Amino acid sequence: MLGVPERAAAETRRLQERLAAVRARVEGRPRPRMAAIEWLDPLWPAGHWVPEQIEAAGGIPLLAAAGEHTRPIPWDTVVEARPDVLLLIPCGFPPERTEAELHLLTGLPGWDDIPAVHILDGPAHFNRPGPRVVDGAEILADVLHR
Repeated sequence: MLGVPERAAAETRRLQERLAAVRARVEGRPRPRMAAIEWLDPLWPAGHWVPEQIEAAGGIPLLAAAGEHTRPIPWDTVVEARPDVLLLIPCGFPPERTEAELHLLTGLPGWDDIPAVHILDGPAHFNRPGPRVVDGAEILADVLHR
């Protein structure tokens, strides 16, 4: 469409190689169960490409499948899924805003039973399609397998 097919092909190869490198780096490591949330109120699980990012980073996605359009869920659904890691990546929120609104979740039953909670920059690496989703997979791998 832009008239630069060679550049597009090279960039696509580069992104595929980076994603393959993430998968290779986490191969054989424990695969934590992850619930990714892209909105806090109402509680909305992250679908579309986020489950693929989680898998590439060495996790097991809960609450949504790759390519799935999600809908709001009750908090009980998160607790019943028994995630090892809760990933908070609200759409349009920088991490500081997510931290400021964390009180929406911290008082809920079962919050204290979640072993790990990570707040990452949703708009930068998870909420929008594009090359930065590979950055998101790399960041997740670092968070999960430090």
